[in-house]
Amino acid sequence: MIYTDKVAQCYDLFYRDKPYREEAEYASELVKARFSGAKTLLDLGCGTGMRSLEFARLGYNVCGVDQSSSMLLAARQHLAEAPDIPAAQVEFRSGDVTSFRTQSGCDAIVSLFHVFCYLTTLEELGQAFECAFANLNPGGVFLFDYWHGPGVWKDPPGVRSKVVENGDLRAERRVVPEHLADKHLVKLTVTLRVTDNDSAVPDETHESYAIRYWFTEELEEALKRSGFTGVRHYSWMEQSDPGEQSWLACTIAAKPG
Repeated sequence: MIYTDKVAQCYDLFYRDKPYREEAEYASELVKARFSGAKTLLDLGCGTGMRSLEFARLGYNVCGVDQSSSMLLAARQHLAEAPDIPAAQVEFRSGDVTSFRTQSGCDAIVSLFHVFCYLTTLEELGQAFECAFANLNPGGVFLFDYWHGPGVWKDPPGVRSKVVENGDLRAERRVVPEHLADKHLVKLTVTLRVTDNDSAVPDETHESYAIRYWFTEELEEALKRSGFTGVRHYSWMEQSDPGEQSWLACTIAAKPG
């Protein structure tokens, strides 16, 4: 999915309470446990760059990658407004998780906020894993999160609504899911209504796209086909294995040294 200008405009407002720092620290802890000397990090699906900046604050040299030019524009603006981070420590580039190539290899690849759920076929998943493998240095670590199949089956998604505002606008978002259990997909229909406080004229947009939830067995098999070793799964933000109560999970693997 490529976020449109209107969605990108409201993204930071909707996720202003997201714990980017804590998520970066958790991911970094898992990475460092595998590769203590990791210094260079590729953030796939970086969005508006808030998590990329937190990785930089943890000492990594970061390349954030996203398909959306609007999201990248916001990310570069956030970097310009972060005086504690040298501009040379972070770059943001346009690219796709199935085909992007770094100019040089990296020590870690992280892809969070269930970017890999937007890959809805095993073929796309395999392409993304092969891409990650190609971009990593020997011994490098790959970490990504996703919707966890058993958790979604036990507690299917429902209709969600959220309203946010600041001094300039009010945004209302309504997400209606359709669970296609036989395909391991959730089709989401999103309505975004944005009202500019100056004009008071609402602007309404609609989007539909599919999210695929994943099972650890299929992820492990695909990772090993791509050459990864040391595959391990966790409930998101925890140190335990994901169970049927886990809606969110993450998987880590390594490129042989």
